[in-house]
Amino acid sequence: MNLPPKLLTALQSRIRGNDWHDKPRIVALGCDENFLLITASHAAVWDLSHYRTISSMLAFSQTQPRGIQNVHNIVLHAYRYQCFVAQSSNGSLIFENVPLHELEGMQGMVEPLIRDTREEEERQARMIRQRNDGRRSSLGQRQEMLRRDWGEKTQQFKMEARGLRLSLKMGISAGGITRMLGHG
Repeated sequence: MNLPPKLLTALQSRIRGNDWHDKPRIVALGCDENFLLITASHAAVWDLSHYRTISSMLAFSQTQPRGIQNVHNIVLHAYRYQCFVAQSSNGSLIFENVPLHELEGMQGMVEPLIRDTREEEERQARMIRQRNDGRRSSLGQRQEMLRRDWGEKTQQFKMEARGLRLSLKMGISAGGITRMLGHG
């Protein structure tokens, strides 16, 4: 209710039927009818006439390679012009016109946010490496098990064929095993 008309139109244009085709990732409401909408696909719509600095930063971001994707979060003060807090995906914090009693707290958050973001990126990279190593290990174990099973089957065929010459040749690749096991 009472959303700025441009924001409401931007939101409605991203709904088809009863489903989002591009969900909102960030929605920020500011003074008067100022707003910002950034979607999951990194489309951005804004009217930030009372927040010129962040408006300029967003316009500049759109010209960069990762553009709006680097915007992690933005909060607009609803009653104070030019007052905002923005965080980028690398953890850096940008703010302007925050009340004096909040300035020290904002400055104190700058370094911890960057450090926490780096630690989280490292943690996620470790988890991905462990998951990939686990998949490789699991695939290797399955390959070895298949080799043993086929070795036993070969022996069984030789014993049953007594006097008949039976030749069985199979090629097994890692890609084939991966597809066979449903991982590809």
